[in-house]
Amino acid sequence: MAFPLSRGTEGDDEANPQQIPNFKNKIMKYMFIALLALFLFACEETDIIQFQYNSTTMMGKTIVIVRQDSVITSFSGRGTPTRNARTTEKSEWMSLVNSIKDVDLSKISTLEAPTNKRSTDAAPFGMLIVTTKDSTYTSASFDGKNPHEMLMPLMNEMAKIWDTTKE
Repeated sequence: MAFPLSRGTEGDDEANPQQIPNFKNKIMKYMFIALLALFLFACEETDIIQFQYNSTTMMGKTIVIVRQDSVITSFSGRGTPTRNARTTEKSEWMSLVNSIKDVDLSKISTLEAPTNKRSTDAAPFGMLIVTTKDSTYTSASFDGKNPHEMLMPLMNEMAKIWDTTKE
């Protein structure tokens, strides 16, 4: 269906004044649907693939990696290297996901630690890393298991999982 935009040229039919508002309504309807779809995709829950805690001291480095299907802990440095693996319990994964539901992952690199003992080797360097299907978010470094208060629930859950993997 053609919508003539000019009037009075020879051979053209008179423009129907009802056609232009209908055309605008159709455009607005499609724009609304497109914006709604965009909004729904933007609000989609973040798909977390992995949680990771790194702890570094002069003695070595400990890494705890938790995926939906596995928990892997490893130590390398002075002394005997170790590596342990086990299956992640569904309740553990849900606890980790729930512990950061109110955290804006894009801002975790700017969350300052409450203490700075790591600068004088009085505490290990700690770091949390959250990996989604699209991005990797790394926290600012902190002392041992003492991150910014927004990340404390996540750190507590990671520590619980780490402790049960050591046993």
